[in-house]
Amino acid sequence: MGTPAPMNPLMLASACFGSWRALSFLLNRQDGLADTVATQAFIDLIEGDTSSQAVQVPSDVEEGADHTAWPTAPLLDGVTVDGDTALHVLATCGDGDNFLRSVDIAYRKARYLLVAQNRNGDTPLHCAARTGRPKMVARLVALASSEDSSGERLKEVVRKENGRKETALHEAVRLGSKHIVEILMAADLELAGFPREGGASPLYLAVLLERLDIAQSLYDMSDGNLSYSGPNGQNALHAAVLRDQEMTKMLLRWNIVLTTQGDQNGSTPLHFATSVLRPKDVQYWIHRPWIHRIWYPGMPFKQVLQANLAPMYQSDDNGLFPVHIAACIGSNKAVVKFLDKCPNIAGLRDIKGRTFLHIAVENKRWHVVSHVCKTPSLSWIWNMQDNDGNTALHLAVKLGFQDIFSLLLENLEVNINIINYNGETPLDLSDSKIRDGSFCSWNPRFLINSALKYCDARHGNRRMDHFEEQYIQPLDEVKESEKLTSSTQTLGLGSVLMATVAFGASFTLPGDYSDNGMPNLSGRYVFDAFIAANSLAFACAGLATVNLMYSGTAIVDVPLRIWHFDIAMFFAFGSVTSLGTAFALGLYVTLAPVAYMTAVAICVVASIVSLCGFMDPLRGRAVARALYARMGNQALVIFARIIILRGAMVYWPLVTSFISAAISAKYRHK
Repeated sequence: MGTPAPMNPLMLASACFGSWRALSFLLNRQDGLADTVATQAFIDLIEGDTSSQAVQVPSDVEEGADHTAWPTAPLLDGVTVDGDTALHVLATCGDGDNFLRSVDIAYRKARYLLVAQNRNGDTPLHCAARTGRPKMVARLVALASSEDSSGERLKEVVRKENGRKETALHEAVRLGSKHIVEILMAADLELAGFPREGGASPLYLAVLLERLDIAQSLYDMSDGNLSYSGPNGQNALHAAVLRDQEMTKMLLRWNIVLTTQGDQNGSTPLHFATSVLRPKDVQYWIHRPWIHRIWYPGMPFKQVLQANLAPMYQSDDNGLFPVHIAACIGSNKAVVKFLDKCPNIAGLRDIKGRTFLHIAVENKRWHVVSHVCKTPSLSWIWNMQDNDGNTALHLAVKLGFQDIFSLLLENLEVNINIINYNGETPLDLSDSKIRDGSFCSWNPRFLINSALKYCDARHGNRRMDHFEEQYIQPLDEVKESEKLTSSTQTLGLGSVLMATVAFGASFTLPGDYSDNGMPNLSGRYVFDAFIAANSLAFACAGLATVNLMYSGTAIVDVPLRIWHFDIAMFFAFGSVTSLGTAFALGLYVTLAPVAYMTAVAICVVASIVSLCGFMDPLRGRAVARALYARMGNQALVIFARIIILRGAMVYWPLVTSFISAAISAKYRHK
């Protein structure tokens, strides 16, 4: 077939205005098919001016007589740029009496227009339903039913699908017009069962748009010929569980089989209902406190779970069961409900052999792991291995999840020496993740490695030299150089700032100066301690800066740069402590004579603030708790040694300052 001719502008104007007189005038002309000039007579017809005598409208047209004997009018073959015929335009623009009469005229001239499709595959009935024209829908249905008594023509018209495999009923549902839905359903009781294959059914669309009334009408009028199908293999229950409890309850009452139907990925409605639950852990509420309140006030998870237990044992194409989904999103409540219903599902594995505990570890779901570790009845899965032989502890070590590792380590029944199918124990995996070079001793991977060694964890079944050749990562000097350069810039800025502050404080001593140029507070023990602390702060900041210059210089070998960086870190800590000490002592020596309690309070607060140097160790409290559970009082010795060494590193400038002040006081007379 050739490309349809463009619609005559006068024909388009007649259809847009719904002027049946102008439409009849154009169709009755035999010599003006290409005429595009709107004469005054035509304009009068468009405007409904019946006083014009320029055009005689045949009486049979005015009375709506039968025109089946008229030949097909070429004007009606024209289409718009969207492929709309005159009947499409009429159905779209209105459903008043003038539009309905115009439809009658166009239909009698060219009956094939009733099923004509535009570029999107829409028929005039689609257009009328989409724009909410119930009278027009009823008229088009009536015209289709008048063609034959068998009703086949009517079914052809109302069941016609557009390019999206949607009938006019879909458009009515999308518009939310219950009246049009009822008109179309009354014309064909099986219409809610289309499309037969692929695409979304009208019921699925009604559920998706949360139109409970329309869904009920479709069910009541379909006489059992109701399709529940949706796109991508879903059914209406897949959509309902994401939206509304009442809709879910209604669908479960109509068709319980929906609970076991999977989509194209094998996901059942229970998978969907589980996936929209949200964990209530601290991290979740900090970052997204509004989602649970707005989107998920009461999802129908319980309804689907109670309706049928079979989907709990139904996996998707990746082997994930609903309990795996609950663990993946961190919904501990869902996990508990699943296990209460069917405790044996704890051992269900996915396609990779992972239990829900493996899934929880991989997705950092602390609350789920905590629940599993504290539930003795689940002890049989604590050491369960996946297809690679990895236990949950292997995964926690491999991924460096310190808090989850601590939960597993704290559980004495978790075996820390299981060998996976690659011959690796958790200690092997931990060693393989630590690269040579500079690092912070409180990094999670270092803490995990140290904890395993304290607990006397073992290596796998291979020679250690072979293991080191294969797994221990050598020093990457390029990346290490970049890391040192970046770290040096940050730390260097701080050390220079501390040196500047200490230098300035040397010339603005507390208590000011006397007339002879001597400090007014000289000779006092606290003042001497202040001088010592400030001097030490400047000295440490200077030494840190000098060592940072070496560590940030590319011409120096990387191992030597690392050594200088470690020295710089030590002196930088000392400078911070010294400055804090000088600040507190300076205020004390100034305020003590007039506000003794305030001065003491300042010193106490400064001492407490200095504990910030121990904030990093506090991050290891979970590991410490796990070590105590494994080692008992022996762990206390380890803790004490760490605290003493760390305290000595942080507070040595404070001790040095007071010792210097004491020496100064002893030998002041000399």
